Amino acid sequence: MPRAGGLFTGLFSDARPVVKSMPMRDYSMNQRGGVVVTLQDGQVWEQMEEDEVYHRANWRKPPAEMLVTITPSVMRTFAMKVEGDYGFYKVKRIR
Repeated sequence: MPRAGGLFTGLFSDARPVVKSMPMRDYSMNQRGGVVVTLQDGQVWEQMEEDEVYHRANWRKPPAEMLVTITPSVMRTFAMKVEGDYGFYKVKRIR
């Protein structure tokens, strides 16, 4: 599991990505409507509950066409950016 970094990681400097431009293998929605992403190497990341209300994933492309970058963010969280998608998603690694 990647380390989430410190309290102010990503606030004053650019954090090094823990995942960079990796294709998705699959994605689905959990019971609350948040996204669960499985990456090509088997890592599984789930959108954090407090972020699900504000940032709904509305993807239409096949998973293999979507590239994911995940970086440590502030307050010991991770930010997932999907290439071509606006904004980012707060996520945690579950596998």
